[in-house]
Amino acid sequence: MMRPRNMVIVVTVLALLGAVVGYLLAGSDPTTVRGVVGTEKATFFADPRVREAFEKHGLRLEIEARGSREMATADALAGHDFGFPASAQAAGPVARARPASGTYEPFGSPLVVATFTSIVDLLAQEGVARRGGAGHWVLDLAAYLDLAGRDLRWDQIAGNVAYPARRDVLVTTTHPSYSGSAAGYAWLAATHLGPDGLDQVAKLFTDQGGLERSTGDPFERYLTQGLNFAPLVLAYEAQYVEAATAGTLPSGATLMYLSPTLLSTHTVVAFTEHGDEVGELLTTDPTLRSLAAEHGYRTGDAADFATVLDRLAGAGTPLPAQLPEAAPPPDPVAFEAMITALDQRLRQ
Repeated sequence: MMRPRNMVIVVTVLALLGAVVGYLLAGSDPTTVRGVVGTEKATFFADPRVREAFEKHGLRLEIEARGSREMATADALAGHDFGFPASAQAAGPVARARPASGTYEPFGSPLVVATFTSIVDLLAQEGVARRGGAGHWVLDLAAYLDLAGRDLRWDQIAGNVAYPARRDVLVTTTHPSYSGSAAGYAWLAATHLGPDGLDQVAKLFTDQGGLERSTGDPFERYLTQGLNFAPLVLAYEAQYVEAATAGTLPSGATLMYLSPTLLSTHTVVAFTEHGDEVGELLTTDPTLRSLAAEHGYRTGDAADFATVLDRLAGAGTPLPAQLPEAAPPPDPVAFEAMITALDQRLRQ
């Protein structure tokens, strides 16, 4: 039988061992990692489950949100471990503004147009919108550019009682010099219109009036103001899916895929070892990939997004499993040359 004194010693040792094991399991305080990300991803990084997933790997993220092209300056990137713009095209200027230790492409999202059922019906009447194979809506880019080139107004569409505004039929966008979504949209339009069509591309933007700098701003106004804000709003599919999942879409909301559309490959540009850790975790960690899909992003594995597709289809929001008529990625040199030339026209 163990004597009382020996028992005290054993209990004390076990308590000390338990404290040591608990300390080792708990680990030290998480390392703070700072990143600047496109505004469309702000809600993803604000998700407590995303923050918890990173903290399990010893990283505590501090995030600043900016327009994807706006972040591509040394001042905007100073003090950050990584930049995370919304496209590979926007990642190029970011990497040139500050030397990168690595780049990662954890997920993507195509360009879409957030709109309303009543508006889609009008555009279908004009031969601009049609149904896709999965039951989703498609905006024919060529037909739309022809319509916009004729300066057609909403109140000139026959039988239009849904939105009889004295405004041109135009997609509301951000500024292509600062925002990756608008730059991708400009590239699609310029590709269709050809070398002599850049003035018409510029008109798609100048005729809108004032332009926001980041994609998150007009989409937020679409959610909160609905048709009172604008009938057609350029967005990323992920923004719409995220809002549909959260139940925050405006009344009568629907989605149109540009045809052709552009898959925007969200790209982590790492500047430090910790930035590389973030890029690697976003690409490989199952929890983070599942959460990215829940927030509307398409990862490298279609299975991550399949559950989201099924849930939305059951709620009456059909989305295509495969992207419809996606254009090839732009040549980086030609893309930047186009944006530079377009910016000069927009500043005149």
